[in-house]
Amino acid sequence: MPRYRFTISDDKGEIGNKVVDLPNLSAAKTQAVEEASRALAIIDGSFWPDGHLQIDVTDESDLVVATLMTSGSSHQRAESASTHERRP
Repeated sequence: MPRYRFTISDDKGEIGNKVVDLPNLSAAKTQAVEEASRALAIIDGSFWPDGHLQIDVTDESDLVVATLMTSGSSHQRAESASTHERRP
């Protein structure tokens, strides 16, 4: 069974990595989504101020075969529509 390494990093660098034996690349991509979910839960709110999370999936020859990236951005809430005059 092929072995895949999942390297998780954020704005500050590598958070961690994990090696898993999986049947194929499709299973490795599914695993990457699960790893992203766990990582986002661990870093909690610190992700949101313009942060990013990246998971690189490499195969046994150390070739990157997939990358999962997600980013967060905080936006100021616009004033309520009720405070603006509407034009006819």
